[in-house]
Amino acid sequence: MSFCRKMTPLQQRTMRLMGVAMLLTVVTNFSTPGLANPLVDLFPALGRIVTPHASVPVAMLMAAISVLPIVMVAWIAWRYLSAEPDEFVRALVMRALLWAFAVTMVGNAVTAVLMNVYHLAFPLTVLDADLFFIGGGVAFRVLQWSYR
Repeated sequence: MSFCRKMTPLQQRTMRLMGVAMLLTVVTNFSTPGLANPLVDLFPALGRIVTPHASVPVAMLMAAISVLPIVMVAWIAWRYLSAEPDEFVRALVMRALLWAFAVTMVGNAVTAVLMNVYHLAFPLTVLDADLFFIGGGVAFRVLQWSYR
């Protein structure tokens, strides 16, 4: 784990929190109706709650639950950027976050078109989270490399 030893305690804590946000994204994806859901197979009673034709309060609750990882990632990024003492690293992280957002939006647009063409549901929240974290990590490494 030489990668983790090069990080400051603030960066290590932030990476752990981002991992929690990724896990929360996977967990909240199970609340999306119409997707393949192994929890409904294990607990059939859950299928009555999480259905494509849920009542308005249940649909609002599912929408609020699916927003949690997004809010958490924004909070983690804000907390990290406000605490990072190195202005250069802060600028690199901001640029990497912008690239991560762009990669996520491109992936979301392509997937949305494919879902509309083939009429298949796909777990976009998991794909978006993966694209965001991978895009941000790759962009940060490329930006670091370009300044060496």
